[in-house]
Amino acid sequence: MTIYTEAPSVASLRRVPVIARIARTMHETTQPSVVERFLLFKAGDHCEELRRAESERILRAQPFIADADVFIVANDDGTVDAEVRTIDETAVVFGGSVRARSPNVSGILFGNANLAGQGVYASGAWRTGDGFRDGYSGRLIDNQFLGLALVAGAEGERNPVGGSWRLYAGRPFFTDLQRVAWRARSGESSGLMELRRPDGTKPDVALWRRYFEVGAVGRVGLPGRLGLVGLSLTGDDEETGTRLVSADSGMIIDLGPLPRPYSPHHLARVNLLLGVRDIRFVRRRALDAITATQDVPLGVQIGLQAGHSAPILGAQEKDFFFAGDLYVGTSRSERATTRLQLRSEGRLPGGDAPWDGLLNTGRLLHQIKVSRSNLDEFALEWAAGYRQRMPFQLLLGVPEGGVRGYEQSSFAGGQRIVTRYEHRYSYGAVRNLGDVAFAGFVDVGRQWAGDVPYGVTTPVKGALGLSLLASVPSRSTRVWRADVAFPVSSGARAPVTIRFTNIDRTAFAFRDPRDVATGRELTVPSSIFAWP
Repeated sequence: MTIYTEAPSVASLRRVPVIARIARTMHETTQPSVVERFLLFKAGDHCEELRRAESERILRAQPFIADADVFIVANDDGTVDAEVRTIDETAVVFGGSVRARSPNVSGILFGNANLAGQGVYASGAWRTGDGFRDGYSGRLIDNQFLGLALVAGAEGERNPVGGSWRLYAGRPFFTDLQRVAWRARSGESSGLMELRRPDGTKPDVALWRRYFEVGAVGRVGLPGRLGLVGLSLTGDDEETGTRLVSADSGMIIDLGPLPRPYSPHHLARVNLLLGVRDIRFVRRRALDAITATQDVPLGVQIGLQAGHSAPILGAQEKDFFFAGDLYVGTSRSERATTRLQLRSEGRLPGGDAPWDGLLNTGRLLHQIKVSRSNLDEFALEWAAGYRQRMPFQLLLGVPEGGVRGYEQSSFAGGQRIVTRYEHRYSYGAVRNLGDVAFAGFVDVGRQWAGDVPYGVTTPVKGALGLSLLASVPSRSTRVWRADVAFPVSSGARAPVTIRFTNIDRTAFAFRDPRDVATGRELTVPSSIFAWP
């Protein structure tokens, strides 16, 4: 077996000596031993196409690897050699924020996403407190903990008001070939949550949450068509302040009581985890990223979590909890791909109380490769919350889930639906530094007041926009994106907005917008098959 690891993030920057020196200092190519541990075969094993293909897919799924190929080469004596080639993602982690008023630099992020070529992510960040204490945060993630296919991490943050910490470890469900997946995690957060009023003001409310989870799932059946069965123990404690406040210039000012009270909850449950899957993966290029190769799941999978309160674990109230997810992927040809994802959760308290904590989300995505460089994308996204147990709002202009151009608006409600159309043209590589693409988009959506604080029902709102996309290095799954949106309806509070993002858009599970993530129970997985 021969393993080749490459670091184009350094080689492609030779034309810019200063940046190249920084990249060489920060980037050490992934060690072949790290790559080898992710392979599902070893020297002397019988050659199986499924293990070759799944090994290739697992490598591409790692956050520090941009692309991977596993080749089988036949020898004259009837044996075969395996040749593995990987290309690293850019290891340098850097970000910041600037503004017109003093201090001009209000935040800095710095780190390394592949420390010493071992697949370890380490970063630190600072941001100004604007009258409060400065904020600091640190993050450490080992994607091959103890030299095994385990993920372990620790995160901590001291905010200007409040803070958080999180510890976790587990064996992800990488492939249908493995028998068991498990995870253990715990965390706590405290701080202020912003609410939006129709008059444009944004008061805060105090929020405290703590959680733990430990559990495992096991495979039943053959790869491709299989089931998962498992158990988990979970706990969720949450408490909300009773007053609205304004945090500004180092002072917290009382603005009066919340429009409705929220009771504290101390929950602990035993959960049954079930899943069924009939999925195959196909390789597609230049789909969710600019030129990257990704593995698109086609078929159907369903996951379910059903929990019951357990006083022995510390539960102080009786309840039943249910959460489910559905994924459907189809592709009539290499040019057209359709994917649907649905997630739902809710809690039934004891006694005669009605269901609460209901949260339903969905995304329907249809993509057409018009040509090698041109892609049409149609998306429909919706979210709906009912009788939430903590302060909750869906924002019409929330990044990644709302109508672009309305980020500064005061529109908040309990249900939201947004449809998008985008045409993307991929220009390709620029001087071997990375890939570039251009896009034009149309967003249309509306919301309903529901039962959330200060909720409003809006007519249909729309926006037009242009986007510039870039990936460094070439074939990276992480996409830098700048969206310039022009609202065409009233209430946006800004004639134009510019938003920058940098995320991996090729992940299996749809990423929740931040307002939806705030409303979910912290111990609910995005999918049983993405668990942990």
